[in-house]
Amino acid sequence: MSSFRVLAVASEGLRRLLWNSISADPVTQPLVGTEDAIVFLNPTATAQDSARRLSLWLYHVSEDEHVKNIPAVRLDDARTRMTPLALDLFYLLTPFAASGEADHLLLGKAMQTFHDTATARVVDATSMDVNEELRITLYRRSLDEISQVWQALREPYRLSVCYQVKVTHLDSVREDPAARVVDVSGSWTPEPALVGAP
Repeated sequence: MSSFRVLAVASEGLRRLLWNSISADPVTQPLVGTEDAIVFLNPTATAQDSARRLSLWLYHVSEDEHVKNIPAVRLDDARTRMTPLALDLFYLLTPFAASGEADHLLLGKAMQTFHDTATARVVDATSMDVNEELRITLYRRSLDEISQVWQALREPYRLSVCYQVKVTHLDSVREDPAARVVDVSGSWTPEPALVGAP
């Protein structure tokens, strides 16, 4: 379970995962240079600075409907906390290397990294209020759907892939009183029999 910082910590964890893999490879490390060259900006903003080499853009967030029926979190005998909000994060991964060949190398390495690390745990070491296991999957989008994203950016289409990261839990801060049921009482009166009923 995690605080509102979970989106930032999840994105930072994905960037660190990519950088650790890219920096350990003698072919891709010179293409990126530093971890700061992997940015969270959209592709339009990324293209404005030649030092930026890889855009990991969180372009869509949605609620995970499959876990909506999780019960409220019981804090103690008198209080419960509202069910955490389960989120799916959708990232557009776009290389911005110096050439088309370098784009292919960089995208291939990034895809290999996410494929080999299908699950990753992210923890916020400073405040310890984020602790999540992320599941990273290549998200199939049709060329038409991806083109719509690029049209919204008003940019020409670039080589890119989509990833879905699930499930991220965002804790609620709303607490409700919840006393235990200790006694139940009621009365029941049978209905009179109908005349002539078999």
